[in-house]
This record gives sequence, structure tokens and C-alpha cells, in this order.
Amino acid sequence: MTASIHRTASHATCQPQRLSLLASLHQFIAAAHQRRRLRALDDHLLEDIGVTRAQALEESRQIMWNAPKYWLS
Repeated sequence: MTASIHRTASHATCQPQRLSLLASLHQFIAAAHQRRRLRALDDHLLEDIGVTRAQALEESRQIMWNAPKYWLS
């Protein structure tokens, strides 16, 4: 039991690991795909998620590596 407590405590202080180049590229491509899908939504679906057509178009024009950190998890 002591070993598992020690193991849990050491994980709590760990820093997030940097992504490999391939993993980063995969996430950038996924962000670009999500933006294309957002741009393709019709006005009814955009209204359902609380996004205007102008906001969707603005987001879809962003470069693929310019994504919020919470998208890249």
C-alpha cells in the first residue's frame, strides 16, 4: 500500500510531456479538419451551438497551428 501511495504522489508532480513532431502534426491536421467541418455546418446547426456564420468563417480561416491549447489535448 505504501508503494501505491508513493507512486500516486510522484505522478501528481509530473509535468506534461512535450508531444513528438508526429503527434503535433496529427493534432494540427485534426484542428484544420475541425475548422473545415465548422465552416460546412448550416445556419441551423451553427445556431444550435451558439456560433454565428461570421464567427464560423473567421475561425475556419485560421492557420492550422493556431489552435487553442484545449483543442490540442
